[in-house]
Amino acid sequence: MEQGGKLVNWNDAKGFGFIQPDDGSDRVFAHISVMRGDARPVAGMAVRFVGARDAQGRLRAEHMRGTGLALDRPAIRRKPQAARGSNGKTSTKPAPRRQAAPSRPAQPVRHAGLKLGILALLCALPLAGSLQLLRDHGQIWWLLAYGFVSAVSFRLYQVDKRSAETGRWRTTENTLHITELLGGWPGALVAQQVFRHKTRKVSFQVVFWLIVGLHQLVWLDRLVLGGRLTGGLLPF
Repeated sequence: MEQGGKLVNWNDAKGFGFIQPDDGSDRVFAHISVMRGDARPVAGMAVRFVGARDAQGRLRAEHMRGTGLALDRPAIRRKPQAARGSNGKTSTKPAPRRQAAPSRPAQPVRHAGLKLGILALLCALPLAGSLQLLRDHGQIWWLLAYGFVSAVSFRLYQVDKRSAETGRWRTTENTLHITELLGGWPGALVAQQVFRHKTRKVSFQVVFWLIVGLHQLVWLDRLVLGGRLTGGLLPF
């Protein structure tokens, strides 16, 4: 289905760029070959596009056009001719490099105290369960796993946020969710607030909070119900 967006990054020499959808979801890769209309794309233009995922799960546009009505000119999809100098020869001087848009200055986390309290409450059950396993069975790796994978998850969010701002290839959502499922959800929750990343995409947040809820359920069963729900399914 066609949706609206803005071409926030465009490299005309290479014929590709990135669309920021109007709904605030992840940026979409666009190639000149999918452009339809009577003029080449430029950074900042409003577009209509049809998005899909490629074989690697990356978002890309299958069709893109300007917002107005225009006849399609196939010539716009051809590589631009090199500029010629006054002597009629092709100039070998490289085109000036387009600088990446500057990163937005870091903003303080809103309602930081409340959010830290929520994080502490969510970590209470996993922490209590991990400490119980350490005390009763000497299994310290649960504590280490939560700490290590949370650090990895935080870093993945940081890299993905930077890639979104500079128009580079993104970390897939499946990768982010896998690290969250493996115990990195505390780091992911902190990263979402620190970098203000993935907080407005409803479908992503639904999966994220299902993962958090699953972890809470597992530890609640372990601590309160004696493992009656998950007995035999987990290695403790």
